[in-house]
Amino acid sequence: MSHELRTPLNAIMGFSEVMEKELLGPIGSDIYREYSSNIYSSGNHLLHIINEILDLSRIEAGRYDLHEETIHLTDIAEDCERLVKIRADAKGLTIVEDFAPDLPQIWADPRALRQICLNLLSNALKFTPKGGRITITVGHAEDGGQMLSVRDSGPGIPKDEIPRVLQAFGQGSLAHESAEGGTGLGLPIVQNLIQLHGGTFDLKSELRKGTEVIITLPRQRVLHAVAPLQPLGLERHRDPAPQPRSPRQPRLKTASPYGSNDPYRAAGSSR
Repeated sequence: MSHELRTPLNAIMGFSEVMEKELLGPIGSDIYREYSSNIYSSGNHLLHIINEILDLSRIEAGRYDLHEETIHLTDIAEDCERLVKIRADAKGLTIVEDFAPDLPQIWADPRALRQICLNLLSNALKFTPKGGRITITVGHAEDGGQMLSVRDSGPGIPKDEIPRVLQAFGQGSLAHESAEGGTGLGLPIVQNLIQLHGGTFDLKSELRKGTEVIITLPRQRVLHAVAPLQPLGLERHRDPAPQPRSPRQPRLKTASPYGSNDPYRAAGSSR
């Protein structure tokens, strides 16, 4: 998969792109240019399928490593929405963003989350008929985490077919009638990637009323601002506040029982 298929595919895509853009000179026919474009699109489609199979294989073998960093979930959703907007416009679909304001950063793998969001949006684009609506929601989860959902106005999935849809290479009956071609790997990959993050996956669908997929990241991955700490021992070394001095009391002189013959007084000493 990795070398025997992807290496020649990259060559096919590269040469067809050179021919389509006529980088080495005019190709001489618009039909040839169209053929070159079709070759590139077909190669790109096959490469996408191979990458999905490899990702799922790595996940199932426990070899998929997360490369985590601080990110904003809204940034991931916005980037993915921009990537699919051209396809949505060509199909006459409306994409609506519903993002909660001022969401804190999270600790997660940006590539995995981007793949999750793109897979969900791609499924929604496939199954939503022309003139439909897709809604992307990012907000707070009930347990203190964060959630992302993609809801479409497509044909929906019958309840008895949902377990089949969540299996690798599984597709519902309506998918063959109304959607573009696919491998049936999108949702299983999403389900496995969110589980690697310790999150949850939930699919809600009603026949003829659309489908909504909700992924939730646990609250342990939400980063909260922490107040700066004082240096250790700062209070101990701080100078105490000056205390007001009490007025000095006058010293009282007492009479000596010896009178003027007091030996101590005569010697110049004081008691």
